Amino acid sequence: MAWLKKNPDDDSNSNEIPTSLVLTLNSLDRESIIVDTAGNVVFATEKINLLNLVKDGRLSSQELLAVVRVVRRTGTSREGSFEVARGPIGEAKRELQITATLISDDGLVLVIIDDEGEKQRVDAVRRDFITNISHELKTPIQALSLNADAILEVKDEPEKVVTFANKIKLQTNRLNDLVREIINLSKLQDSDPMETAQEVEISDVIKEAIDQCESPAQVRKITINTDEVEECTVFGKREQLVMAVHNLVENAINYSPEGTAVTVSTKKNENIIEILVKDQGLGISEENIERIFERFYRVDPARSRATGGTGLGLSIVKHVVGNHGGEVKVWSALGVGSTFAIRLPIAVTKDLK
Repeated sequence: MAWLKKNPDDDSNSNEIPTSLVLTLNSLDRESIIVDTAGNVVFATEKINLLNLVKDGRLSSQELLAVVRVVRRTGTSREGSFEVARGPIGEAKRELQITATLISDDGLVLVIIDDEGEKQRVDAVRRDFITNISHELKTPIQALSLNADAILEVKDEPEKVVTFANKIKLQTNRLNDLVREIINLSKLQDSDPMETAQEVEISDVIKEAIDQCESPAQVRKITINTDEVEECTVFGKREQLVMAVHNLVENAINYSPEGTAVTVSTKKNENIIEILVKDQGLGISEENIERIFERFYRVDPARSRATGGTGLGLSIVKHVVGNHGGEVKVWSALGVGSTFAIRLPIAVTKDLK
């Protein structure tokens, strides 16, 4: 970013930020902003808009604004941390560490922002995740061991050998699916998609996700309908968004009776785009709706075993959407079916100049 004026209407060079300072701030592995006495952001690094601290060229965080005022009044630097929402909707938050310093006699304050809190949260989630997966992996591994022992006992009875071999194959497939989902979730927890965010076309995301689900849909004789899919862009990581939509569509297929339909559509609501996935399945009881996004939680364990469900699909959806500043909603009733909605903020390009 080139030199920026402290006051856009002031043509005097005295109000300009030196290019050397701009180059230095842009070279840091942190985000930063410079605020004038009126609360206007006169300089910001490239990704500052993704942190929800600035709106219409002004500080939108009251907590940060209070820190800036203290620094300007006292002339001393301040450090601190506070939480900000990842987006205009949803409950996902990130913890930011900030350092604010007065850098000029006319009240310019430099704020350097570090996402250390996010790294600490990821470490805590990873420890909890490892505990969970060690428990989940025991079941298929024990089943493999028992069936292998059974084959040794009936090795002279071909029909029984085939039976136990098929059971081993089934457990192996379940283990492969579980490991794949664990790897996917681990990758999501290790990186913030907004650090490398790009504009992503939602209609392309939906098309790719549906294409990935065509084979399992054909096997179960499920029709996938697309209804009113609008073109719209969001900021984020394409492959993660495809994964989230894919998981919802795949989940709808797995929990729907043969011969029914799954419908995917979109709906715009002000600055929010909704991706709706509707099925004609068994539905979800009210007491289970609150827990379906928990890792490894299964509404119907027996059905999950039959369909190969890992209990991680919806957890991955919630994690992806939360990291993109959105939220996931679900409406369901027993015997009626379910509708899942991914709600994401529409991409808005902001210019601080």
